[in-house]
Amino acid sequence: MKKLTKKPIDIFKAAKTTGDLIKAFRANFNIKQDDMAHACKISQANFSAIEKNRREVGPRIALKLAAFMGLSPDVVLYPNGYEAEPEYKEVRERFASLIPVAAKSRG
Repeated sequence: MKKLTKKPIDIFKAAKTTGDLIKAFRANFNIKQDDMAHACKISQANFSAIEKNRREVGPRIALKLAAFMGLSPDVVLYPNGYEAEPEYKEVRERFASLIPVAAKSRG
């Protein structure tokens, strides 16, 4: 009897990093690293580094990986959601602290 694969949503929920997401996706669908790297036109060495979280993914590579996996590039770039990123939180907090100042200047 063939082993059932997980639902894609279960894979994505468990992924904490882009590398985790890619690795889980490949494992779930029994895709070789070389095959996915070739399909995405990414060198195998770079692909491996991404999967091991040793290399950041930029927008162009995220677009290629997302196309392969049938996802939006923002899911590949931010598997936990962009709201979870420290930079996003920091800027939102700074913005919130400026709102009263902006309201006074309009008054």
